[in-house]
Amino acid sequence: MSRILVSGSTAYDYIMDYGDKFTNHINNENIHKLSVCFVIDKLKKERWWTWLNIAYNLALLWEKPILMSSIWLDYEFSDFHRQNINLDYVYTCSELLSASWYITNDISESQITAFYPWAMNKADLVSVYDVKELLNYAIVSPNKKEAMLAQVKELNEKWVKTFFDPGQAIFWMDKYDLEQAMKYANYLIVNDFEFDLFKSKIWLEKHEIINNFEKVVITLWSKGSVIIDEEKELFINPVEIANAIDPTWAWDAYRWWLLKWLNLGYSWETSWKIGSLLASISVWVYGWQNHFITKDDFEDRFESEFGEKIEL
Repeated sequence: MSRILVSGSTAYDYIMDYGDKFTNHINNENIHKLSVCFVIDKLKKERWWTWLNIAYNLALLWEKPILMSSIWLDYEFSDFHRQNINLDYVYTCSELLSASWYITNDISESQITAFYPWAMNKADLVSVYDVKELLNYAIVSPNKKEAMLAQVKELNEKWVKTFFDPGQAIFWMDKYDLEQAMKYANYLIVNDFEFDLFKSKIWLEKHEIINNFEKVVITLWSKGSVIIDEEKELFINPVEIANAIDPTWAWDAYRWWLLKWLNLGYSWETSWKIGSLLASISVWVYGWQNHFITKDDFEDRFESEFGEKIEL
């Protein structure tokens, strides 16, 4: 059976909710000397991993993904992780401790983050060439830049369909880095802000970028998402959410289920609808591995939301 490889960073997350809009307290005329302080309404510390968020959501649908990352000495995997995730290709760093994200969300879905990498700087010590299992799809998510670019190239050489998911790592990539990713990856998956940044850094127009990928997937936050190729744009409506408690991890849930169903041969449209629905479920609870739904309930919600039957 072909597996999905997931590459990404490892960190602690300090998740903060701010009960107003950042823009109400930032004066554009003084942006060159910015000094702001946001008094937050809620703080929660989470163990966080781009790839472990992927793995959790994949495991909900009986997939055992292969993970590739570098972790710190003080981390202990749970029984759930050991049973549902292939951890053979995770590098344990003995001299460095936890990387840390500091994430503040406001009420308009804007986000301010700060990140200190630590053990993530060892991520390029793990190679795709070490993987013995047969791979069908892979996703290369935010991590050490050198590791991301090396893995995209290695996956290309192994003929593995690969998503390039730069996320916030795009901030420390330059034109040459993005050209390398565009050369070797099959798909680009970003939100609308990241796509605009991608364009400005690589000095290309939208259609020129799209022509270099088989598909470009752009999420539009609460407005839905769009899948683009050379021939058409397919818009996927958002799933309405009555009470979103924590939107921080919706993006992780969104893209990982797309991978799962593409791997099983579903269409892009159906796969993306499944991802969209899971993203809506993930925001019901606070934190990134606390949501759960049964197969029957998910099938019922899918039919109710999209007017189509699906059997998982």
